[in-house]
Amino acid sequence: MNKTHTVILALVFLLAVSLAFAQQGQTTYVSGDVAAVNTPAGVVIEGDQVSYTVPMEGHAAGTHAKASQHRAAVNQQAAGAKATHAANAASLKKGEPTLKKTKTTTSTEVYDVSVKNKKGTTDYGVMEQTVTNARGQRTTDGVIYSTYQPSKAALVNERKMEISVAGGTTVSYNKDDRSDRYSTNGFAAGMSALHYMSDHLAVGVDYMMLHPGKKTHGSGAEERHYHGMYAHNIALAGELTLNPWDNWQVYMPMGAGMMNARLKTDTPAANTNENHWGASLYAGLGVQYNVTDWMFAGLEYRYTFGFIKDKHLTDFAKDRNLQFHVAMMRVGVRF
Repeated sequence: MNKTHTVILALVFLLAVSLAFAQQGQTTYVSGDVAAVNTPAGVVIEGDQVSYTVPMEGHAAGTHAKASQHRAAVNQQAAGAKATHAANAASLKKGEPTLKKTKTTTSTEVYDVSVKNKKGTTDYGVMEQTVTNARGQRTTDGVIYSTYQPSKAALVNERKMEISVAGGTTVSYNKDDRSDRYSTNGFAAGMSALHYMSDHLAVGVDYMMLHPGKKTHGSGAEERHYHGMYAHNIALAGELTLNPWDNWQVYMPMGAGMMNARLKTDTPAANTNENHWGASLYAGLGVQYNVTDWMFAGLEYRYTFGFIKDKHLTDFAKDRNLQFHVAMMRVGVRF
C-alpha cells in the first residue's frame, strides 16, 4: 500500500466517525399542526415534524434531559398557536366590532318663556344643553316644562256644534201696480243649527219666518187692504267667520232653500188669499260676542230673495220677485 492509499483510507474513516456522531446529536419530534419552530440550530420546517441538532455536551443522560425540555416547549408553542388561530377565526365570524361611543350632556342655562296670543297663554322653561359625543359637539334647546292656558276664543273653537234663535224686524219694498207698498215693517224670527267644519266655516240648516205688517191704500171703490205678507223660508245654511280667534267675531251668513209666501188682499169688489212656493237665497253680515265659551249674542242683517212673483199672490201685482230686508238679534249656544 502506497502513501496515497493510506491518506484516502484515513479520510474515509474520519468521515464515517463524524457522521456517526452527527446522527447521535439530531432529534426529530412530531408536533401536530405546528409547521415552524425556533430551535437552537435555527428554524426548521418539515411539514408536521420539527428537526434540530443537539450539540454533544456531557454524557447521554444530560442530552436526553435537554431533549425532553425542548419537546415540552415545542408542544406548548404548538398548543398556543392553535388556540390563537381558533380565537381569531371566531372573532372574524362575528364581523367588525362596534366602537363604543360616549355621550355627555351638560346643562348650561335654564330660563323661562311666556307667550300670550289670541289662542291663550303658554309658559315653558327652556334648558340650553351642550351635547358631546364621539362625533363632536352640538348645542340643542330642550323644553323641561310647559303649561298652556287656552283663551276664551280657543275654548269656543273647541266646540263644534251651534244652535241659535233670532228675532227682529223685516221689511219688503215690493210695490203693487199703482206703486204702493204691500206692507210696512213687520216681525222676523229664525232658528239655525250649524256644525263647524273648521274654525272659519260652519254648515247646517236654517229657518226664517218673515211677516211684514199690513198696509191700506186708497178709499171707497179704490181701497186696497193688504193684511200682511207671510214668508216661511227653510234653507241649507252656511256661515263664514272672518276672525274666529277674537271674542268679537264678524261673520257672513248665507243659504239656499225654498220659500212659501202668502198674501191676503181685501177690496170692495173682491177678497183674495193666495200662497206660492219658490226657491230662495239669502246672504248677509253679522257680528257676535262670545259672552262665555259656550254662549254668544249678536246682531245680524240678511237680504232675502224669493223666486216668487207677486202676481201669484194678488191681482194688483207689478210682476216682481219678492225681496226682504231682515235685521235680527241672535243668541245661541255652542257645544
